[in-house]
Amino acid sequence: MTMMAVLRAPELRLAFRVTVAGVAALAMARLVNLPQSYWAVITAIMVMQTSIGGSLKAALDRFAGTLAGAAWGALVASVGLRDSPLHLCLTLAVALAPLAWLAARHPVFKLAPVTATIVLLTSASSTQSSLALAMDRVSEIVIGNIVGLAVALFVLPSRAYGTVLTTAARVTDLCADMLDALLDPALPEEVRQGLSKRHAQLWAALRPLDTAVEEAQRERRTWLGDQRDPAPLVRTLTRVRHDLVMVGRATADRAASDGAAARRLEGPLADVRRQGVLFLRHAATTLRTQGQAPDIEPVQAAARAYLDTVQALRAEGVLRELPRGVTGQIYTLSFALEQLTQDLTDLHARAAEMSPPPRHGRKPGATAVPQPAEPPAAQDG
Repeated sequence: MTMMAVLRAPELRLAFRVTVAGVAALAMARLVNLPQSYWAVITAIMVMQTSIGGSLKAALDRFAGTLAGAAWGALVASVGLRDSPLHLCLTLAVALAPLAWLAARHPVFKLAPVTATIVLLTSASSTQSSLALAMDRVSEIVIGNIVGLAVALFVLPSRAYGTVLTTAARVTDLCADMLDALLDPALPEEVRQGLSKRHAQLWAALRPLDTAVEEAQRERRTWLGDQRDPAPLVRTLTRVRHDLVMVGRATADRAASDGAAARRLEGPLADVRRQGVLFLRHAATTLRTQGQAPDIEPVQAAARAYLDTVQALRAEGVLRELPRGVTGQIYTLSFALEQLTQDLTDLHARAAEMSPPPRHGRKPGATAVPQPAEPPAAQDG
């Protein structure tokens, strides 16, 4: 990895933003003479997320929780706080119960019970009024939120849209690896037995996309981002992953790879594998570079050729002569590949949507996408 790549690493950029936010929050809190400036620093650090949308959500959650907790904690402390340990415990219970219920119903208030507890217990051991303590706490949180959001917006800003595209490209590459392995007739049996781990890895890679999409949509709603909604792209990738599960089930038993029917299907299936993997590799490159979407027609043509061969075998009565289990596998694989082709066609459209509009004076599609190496075709048996 080059030095420039290291400097552009998301982890390093986040670490730099967190450092700047923490130092700036401390300076601002000291400047306005807040009594507990560390709460502003903690808030700024907690607000700093990997994207602007994530920082915005963290800031709103922290502000809402702090405001509700401080107001309720100050109210309870002003009417029910006593020196007796029993009274203190009962007062704390009164403060926590409704806020805990509120946080359970609405996660945006998850910090409210914590803030109320701090205000209540601090009031018990301080000469300062509970209202003044609550105002100080709100002021500290507000300053931390403002500093954190300002740093997120102006210091090496990172938008959730880019995170979605990067993660989606990785998922697409994993789909290509999975399809290549599932349709490989020479795949060793021990490797085939371990494909369940690859399915789990693919599913784990998909999960962070939900959070990234939510953050990207929040940026669009607050006019912090003008890109297209990435949710359809994520839904399409989820369907592609489900299609690969179906393909895996249809190819789990190698018994269907023997016989005259299998030999006639071997060539068309190898073409489906080759074109499908190549398309997914190109789609991953498109998502990373926001370049020209790959051509879907070779995948559609390969799938039609395979399905036409299956129909020809059926019309000739060849499939009726096979064991029922083998025939079922062939039909299941046909259905899975048909669904996969439809979803890859949808992925083609989603990848084209993610690409920015061409600049003035440049023809659409003029930006070339680096072409990954074509996977080797299956050998004829």
